[in-house]
Amino acid sequence: MEKKLTPEVISAYYEKKFPVERFMAFIGLSNFKNREFGFVVGEHNRFVRNISFQNTEKMLEFMVKNSVKDAYVGAVFDTPPSKEHPIQKIKWNYREFIYDIDIDEYDLVRTCGCQGAQYCKECWSLVQDATVFIDKTMREDFGFHDIIWIFSGRRGVHGWVRNPIIQKFDKNQRVAILDYLTFIHDEKRSQSIDEIPNESKPLRNRIYALTAKSYLEKITPKKLHEFGISVNKAKDIIKQVQNSDDFDHTKYNILIPNDSAVRKKLSSEIILRRYPRIDRKVTMDTNRVSRMPYSIHGKTGQIAIEIKDIKNFYPDSAPTVWEALM
Repeated sequence: MEKKLTPEVISAYYEKKFPVERFMAFIGLSNFKNREFGFVVGEHNRFVRNISFQNTEKMLEFMVKNSVKDAYVGAVFDTPPSKEHPIQKIKWNYREFIYDIDIDEYDLVRTCGCQGAQYCKECWSLVQDATVFIDKTMREDFGFHDIIWIFSGRRGVHGWVRNPIIQKFDKNQRVAILDYLTFIHDEKRSQSIDEIPNESKPLRNRIYALTAKSYLEKITPKKLHEFGISVNKAKDIIKQVQNSDDFDHTKYNILIPNDSAVRKKLSSEIILRRYPRIDRKVTMDTNRVSRMPYSIHGKTGQIAIEIKDIKNFYPDSAPTVWEALM
């Protein structure tokens, strides 16, 4: 029998089990009263924002009283957001730099049969790969090390980059980082692909070490043969990639035939199929609210927990509100 996410269940979680101290450690203690929050409340799932609280007790009181189905946290402003002082009329101070990776962003290239919020072990590996790739890029190419990944509670993950410097980045600065990471363009559903850059060696090598490796170790000899590689050579490539712990750009060049047409077609396919697909709006919009860590997802009843090891995390393993209340 399917469990129902009732107002009573929701309120009980926020009153008795919500880890408020962990949440506060996550967003930081300073300027809490100037943080914007947003909530989905009521029978008609009304979304309300421009809300702030003097302290965590007031926040929890609101969440319990209103049995909030979904909870979101946003930026810090110079004045506490409210109906009288909406965020459009007050000064923005900072917001965490957040990545949003959802499985449905891969619908055009998933081959397992899953669509929308559906997922399986095969396609979930796309989210896992994207998380590892972005995490390494932010740490190694930009020097930002305070990064925490949160399960969205349904179909994806959120990466919170919390370094003080990047929190203050404006839209243009955030877009610049996104552009550095973007190789798939889909404004008109064209799925146009940029070539792997030679000038940005750390990013290029990471694409081969992570994205190309993941693609090649999962591909079949028959599929690789379609790029103009003999079946026997394809089998050898796949075997060597699967057995390689330090696959990189150099090994890619050794294994893949030195044919420009083959390489161009294959690299485009690797990017198309396995490269991270980021919801750019979430990252670039400095006024965006994002799901509150450790809150309940209103559709699944799962908790938006912190992910310690993305390679061994699968959405079904995330705790539910019913389990939390046991």
